Amino acid sequence: MTDARKKEAFIIRDFKDSGTETAFAGGSIVAIEEGAFANYEAAGLVRKPTADDRKDASKPAAASSAAA
Repeated sequence: MTDARKKEAFIIRDFKDSGTETAFAGGSIVAIEEGAFANYEAAGLVRKPTADDRKDASKPAAASSAAA
């Protein structure tokens, strides 16, 4: 048995895969299986990460300043 090939993906927006129940955070870069990448890309949920994406993904998320 071999492991599925993985591909880096830039997550365009938050979404949850209804089949696997896996949640993805928009703005992050994750490694996902090539078949899943193709499906998510066709749905407009992911794309290949750029150098700017990598730089932005490495920054810590800003704290929310919304008033309660």
